[in-house]
Amino acid sequence: MSDIASSASESGLAPVSRSERIHALDIIRGFALIGIFLMNVEWFTRPITFLGTGVDASQTGIDYAASWFVYTFVQGKFWTLFSLLFGMGFAVMLTRAERADRAFMTPYLRRIAGLLLFGSAHFVLIWTGDILHDYAVTAFALLLITSRSWKIWAGVFVSVAVAGVAMQLTGHESLMQAAGMTAFVLLVVALLMFFLNRKNASLSRYYKWGASLYSVFFALGLLGWVVMSAAPQLMPKETAQDVQKRHEQFDERMAERAKDAAEETRIFTTGTYAESVVFRGEKYMEELPRSAGLSMLALPMFLIGFWFVRSGVMADWRRHLPMFRRLASWTLPLGLAMTLTSVLLHPSSTPSPDRNLTSMITGILFQWAMLPMCIGYFSTLICLLGTSIGEKVLSPLRFAGQMALTNYLCASLIGTWYFSGYGLGHYGQVGRAGQVLFVAVVFSLQLIFSYFWLAKFRYGPMEWLWRAITYWQLPPMLRRAGD
Repeated sequence: MSDIASSASESGLAPVSRSERIHALDIIRGFALIGIFLMNVEWFTRPITFLGTGVDASQTGIDYAASWFVYTFVQGKFWTLFSLLFGMGFAVMLTRAERADRAFMTPYLRRIAGLLLFGSAHFVLIWTGDILHDYAVTAFALLLITSRSWKIWAGVFVSVAVAGVAMQLTGHESLMQAAGMTAFVLLVVALLMFFLNRKNASLSRYYKWGASLYSVFFALGLLGWVVMSAAPQLMPKETAQDVQKRHEQFDERMAERAKDAAEETRIFTTGTYAESVVFRGEKYMEELPRSAGLSMLALPMFLIGFWFVRSGVMADWRRHLPMFRRLASWTLPLGLAMTLTSVLLHPSSTPSPDRNLTSMITGILFQWAMLPMCIGYFSTLICLLGTSIGEKVLSPLRFAGQMALTNYLCASLIGTWYFSGYGLGHYGQVGRAGQVLFVAVVFSLQLIFSYFWLAKFRYGPMEWLWRAITYWQLPPMLRRAGD
C-alpha cells in the first residue's frame, strides 16, 4: 500500500513519477485486493465468530462450489501476499531515505502510527476483520530489526513484561497470555536483530530467515502430531475426570461462541449503527492484545518482501524473470499439493472436544501452504507480466493497486453498508456465489473510479492522508504535467 519506486533519488515529498514506479507491484497489489475482498465478503454477511471453520458446510450447489474455491485458492494466500508487499514498501522507503540522506526512523514511526490509526478506525467504525492494525505491529517489529534499535527494543520488552506481571496479579488471564505472546515475539525480533545485521552478513539471510521462521512452528507441530499418530502411547494419559473436564470446557466454549454469533447476527440484522460500533469497540479491545500472534506469521513475509527490494530484484524484475520462473515452478505446485491434501481430507472444521489427529495435521498443512502459495502467486504474476499478453490483460489492475488503502477501506464500507441491517439489510441473504458476483461488480467499479481519480490526482484520498501523517506536512494533490 506504499509507493514503490525503482529510483530513490528524489527528495522528501516529491511524488513517485509514472516513469519511476514499478508498475508490476501496483498490478500485484491490485490483484491482491481482489483476493482480500473475496475472503472478507463472507464475513460481511456471516458471524465472524465462525472464521477458521473451513468451507461453509451450510451452502449447497454452486454456493458450496464457490465457498470451496475461495477457501482453497484464496483464504490465507492474500493477506500473506499483502504482507510481502508491505515488506517491499518498507524497503523502498528505507532506500529512498538513504539515497536522499534523509531521516527514516521518525517518519516511519509516524507511518506506523497512521496505519494503526486507520486499522483501528476501520475495525471499530466499519468491520471487525481489519488486518491493518496487525500490520502496524509487524511493521514496528521490522523497523526494530533493520535499525537494530536495542534501546527501543529493551524499553518495549520491559514494558510488556511489567504489563504481564500486572495482568497476572490482577487475574486478567487472557491479557497475561497476550503479554506472554508479545514477549515471545520480541525475543524472536531480538534474535533477528542480532543475526541479520552482523558484519558481512549476506542480504539473502532475510529471505532465508523469513522462510525458516514461517515454517519452523508448522514443521515442529506436524512432526509432533505425526509421531503421536504413529505412536498413540506417547499421548498423555487422561483419567475419566480429565475427559469429563475437557468436555465441560468444550461445551462452555461452544455455548459462548453460539451466544456471540447470535448477538453479532442480531446487531447486524436489526441493530443500529451505534450498537454495532459498541460491539466492534469491545471486540477491538479483546483483539488488540493478540496482534503479536499474527505478527509471527506476517513478519516472515515482511522479511522476504524486504529482500526482494533491497537485493535489487524488483528494480529490474524483467532481468530476473528466470529466477521467478524457477520459483513459480516449485512453490505453486508444492503449495497447491499441501492445500488440496488438507481441503480434500477436511474441507470443513467441525469443533470437537476429542483430539482428531488427521484434522490437526491437515490444519497445519493448510496454514503452512500459505507461504509457498503466496510466493507462487507472486512469481506467477511476475512471469505473466513478462509476456505481452499478460501485461496487457493485467495492466489495468495497477490503478486499483496505486490506491490500495483507499480501495481496501471502501470495499469494507460498501460491503457492510450493503449487507448490514443499518444499511440495505441483506445480511445472511446472499450465498457464496452471489458474494463472488458482488465482489466482481464492486471491484470493477473501484477500478474505474481509480482510473479517473488518478488521471487528476497524484494519490488516492487515504494514501494522501497517510503520506501527510508520515512526513507531517500536506503533500500536493493535483497532478502536473510529467507526474
